[in-house]
Amino acid sequence: MTETTIENGPSPHLSWAELACHNGAIYPLNWRTTRAVILAEEFEAILTLCGNRAIRVLSAYRTKDYNTRIGGAQFSQHIQGRALDLHAPVEMTLANFESLIRTRAKMPESKLKGLGLYPTFIHIDVRPSPKLVVWYGKRKVAEMPKKNTA
Repeated sequence: MTETTIENGPSPHLSWAELACHNGAIYPLNWRTTRAVILAEEFEAILTLCGNRAIRVLSAYRTKDYNTRIGGAQFSQHIQGRALDLHAPVEMTLANFESLIRTRAKMPESKLKGLGLYPTFIHIDVRPSPKLVVWYGKRKVAEMPKKNTA
């Protein structure tokens, strides 16, 4: 990992701003060289499978209070800094996006262990688990990223 990468984010296409909680809390410093790196490796692998078409991060790290406020799961991997909610690349169906993510999850080197399928987005996580856990969620819309007001 280059110095520039670590300053801007854990990987070339995933920034610390994208990983921050929507309440303004930064991604925890003590997880930046561990959990964030693993999550970013999976994000980059999915990006490659998508032909390097931009993937929008809808949600990443959440503080416990913020997660409770938005109705997130009590033991959410977002609180642990191990999860991303992703919007499919432009001109790619959610079904195709899901298929590519499942392809990644089946690769021996993959650390994807959580896959949540929702009507408009896909949740991925790198929880400590021996196998992939898949669920179908009901939330129609993920929380939306902060708008830059600067």
